[in-house]
Amino acid sequence: MSSIWLTGADGFVGGWLRGALEQQGKQWTALGLVPPGESDLGSFSELDLAAWAKAPVEETLAAWDQLPEPEGLIHLAALSSPPACEANPELAQAINVDGPQRMYTEFLQRWPDCPIVHVSSGHVYRPASEPLSEDEQLEPINVYGATKLRGEAMAMELREKGHRITVVRPFNHTGAGQLPAFALPSFAMRLAGLEAKGGGTLAVGRLDAVRDFLHVRDVVRAYLDLLEYAGKVDLLNICSGQGVVIGELLDSLVTRFEGDIEVQQEEARLRGAADANVLVGSNRRLQNLLGYAPKLDVSALLDELAVDARARVAAGESLEQA
Repeated sequence: MSSIWLTGADGFVGGWLRGALEQQGKQWTALGLVPPGESDLGSFSELDLAAWAKAPVEETLAAWDQLPEPEGLIHLAALSSPPACEANPELAQAINVDGPQRMYTEFLQRWPDCPIVHVSSGHVYRPASEPLSEDEQLEPINVYGATKLRGEAMAMELREKGHRITVVRPFNHTGAGQLPAFALPSFAMRLAGLEAKGGGTLAVGRLDAVRDFLHVRDVVRAYLDLLEYAGKVDLLNICSGQGVVIGELLDSLVTRFEGDIEVQQEEARLRGAADANVLVGSNRRLQNLLGYAPKLDVSALLDELAVDARARVAAGESLEQA
């Protein structure tokens, strides 16, 4: 029996993607650092891309022979927090470029015709005031974007050799369960913590930046739909095409919590030149291919983040990363 293989299946997006596959009754194989939990529809093999950056891991290769044959691969695994990449560019290079390159080489030797969706990022673009199409100038302004662009080049080289690979560039996406290292869950979880104390000060960084957000549910739907087209198209943005101001999202989020809460900018949370003014994508190519374009329901998203944050704080989840 075959299955959809997922790298980074133990992460935030991976969890939503496994859930989407299970809703469709489809088998999945998780490749990641931690087994993602029991499921009748899934199997697991450890994959540490930082280790693979040095050399293929023989134990992993041996395990592949025991797994269901892949009918498709969605490569999610990445060091995806821009501040984490800035703090450790060598690790970002290992996880986002060198490890995947060796993994693909071994994988495609075994299954050369397997379709692959390679997940890159909207951070590969040079920020601009207008929605960015796939043909725009590529000039990342941070380490994360630079490593994702190098990862794209690696995937495109394999595509040019005849392998069925399509690169996707998702813009910001969020939802319940995302790590608090990212802006919206960070706001929500710290607001939940302040609410539990009756109020306090929420330290923030830059609030005037404009981003293109989607719910992670819509992003994983696009990944699955695009497997059918892997190799037939070179690359696609996954985005709403609409920009929202981070500060406006925060203002709406604050109204969902009780207590006397003051928002205060903190110098340590500002990222300087590594933080784009505006980063919004064009989804025209995606819409032309799939016949739909994902949109963001802001109110429903913020409601979900607030409920999720309260539950996680009540359960004792650490706010250290937030």
